[in-house]
Amino acid sequence: REYGDTFRPHTCQIFGTNTDGEMQLGSCTVIGEKWALTAAHVVASMTECSVIASTGVYRIEQIYTHINYGGVFAEHDIALVKVAKSFPHRWFPPLSDGSEKVGEVATAVGYGVTGTLSAGYTKGDNQIRAGTQLLASRERSVWVCQIRRKGTSLPFCIAPGDSGGPLWARAADGRTVLVGVNSYTAKIGTGVKSRVGEESGHTRVALYLDWIAEVTA
Repeated sequence: REYGDTFRPHTCQIFGTNTDGEMQLGSCTVIGEKWALTAAHVVASMTECSVIASTGVYRIEQIYTHINYGGVFAEHDIALVKVAKSFPHRWFPPLSDGSEKVGEVATAVGYGVTGTLSAGYTKGDNQIRAGTQLLASRERSVWVCQIRRKGTSLPFCIAPGDSGGPLWARAADGRTVLVGVNSYTAKIGTGVKSRVGEESGHTRVALYLDWIAEVTA
């Protein structure tokens, strides 16, 4: 919780209803005056929706899912949302240039449900949390992180509600940059519970810089 609080200014919740009238929750990262980056599966079916930030609630007036996104757990799980009124931020986090390396420690952040690495997630409290993982491999459009007990100092796995939140790591020049968007957890042959032995996938931001620039321009 304490580590997560350090990311609160730019890590927000997204909430809204889908076409069936059901409530959906996710996370996002503020990257511009009226822009936040999230996962496509969080907002693809949303109708009425808003960003809940530390500075207030911001109504989303437009959703842009990537044109090649094909559904939950598909590739290109990335989206931009435009809010109706500007965020008051004077600084926005830098996006990855693709120079982060396999084996680096990365930090995932979000408002997802909580639990233990042995049992998996159990309940949600709408609180921001952060923890660390290792960038294990690049697989197509995602960074894969392996969930281990002693892999990092704050071993962490994303869970429902963390989707769309940021994954931070170090670029070649030493800066901390936004390298991923929380997308999924998985383990073949078992139910997904965000526990040791699973992996998490995070859409690689560096692959979408041109698309982000085109939409936000």
